Amino acid sequence: MRERRRSGDEATLSGRRRRVWRWLAVLAYALAVGGLAAVFWHGVMGRSWDDSLSFALTVTLSSVGGQWMAARVLRKAGRGDG
Repeated sequence: MRERRRSGDEATLSGRRRRVWRWLAVLAYALAVGGLAAVFWHGVMGRSWDDSLSFALTVTLSSVGGQWMAARVLRKAGRGDG
């Protein structure tokens, strides 16, 4: 179930498995951020669940979107760019 790299002896996961684990990690992160935001907004701020879920969606999209934008910028940056 593990493939060997050509250049070394280390075992690595296949590309498909790596993508699945990456998406599962993003999903877990998004659920954790959204859940904590909703509970905070409802419990601490005393808002309705509708407001809490809207707030959680906003926070989650901002957080995940920001992470993806930062990764894209870092990929495009050259070696001597900063």
